[in-house]
Amino acid sequence: MFTKIIVGFLSFVLMIFPNWGNVRYAYLVRTNSPSIVAPKVIDAIKTKNIVALESMMCNNIKQNTSDLRGEIGKMLDAIDGDIISIERRSGGGSYSESRSNGRKISQEGFDFTITTTKQTYALGSCWETANNFNPAETGFRTLGLGIISPLESLVLIKATNGIREWHD
Repeated sequence: MFTKIIVGFLSFVLMIFPNWGNVRYAYLVRTNSPSIVAPKVIDAIKTKNIVALESMMCNNIKQNTSDLRGEIGKMLDAIDGDIISIERRSGGGSYSESRSNGRKISQEGFDFTITTTKQTYALGSCWETANNFNPAETGFRTLGLGIISPLESLVLIKATNGIREWHD
């Protein structure tokens, strides 16, 4: 009896909200965009907040990076000198795809220029803004720090798949 009530209730809810995945996707696009996330990233870098940056990573990175906190710490420690400014730059491309089964993913690249008393750095990223079938995969899919001049890559944290491409 209890099972019939639950099944009936779920059927009713799905009749009322047949496009729930689309509603969740639209909500994520509005609330998880790079313009909303960027100030949090800037604050985490300025305060060297490893936990805050870790919480912004996609599930794939969290599960497949053996010492994620150590890698984030290595990235923050690689920024030499006192931070003078951190500026967000748009760019880095984007990726968006919808499948016939209603699944959707949206990713955007956005970068930061970090100027210190000793060096100028670029922090590049691929940010998964929305994923209507696995919201835990939203967040950074890549985050890389490098020196701008002379060009040198310092630290790269990345997902094992789904960087500007489809992933399940």
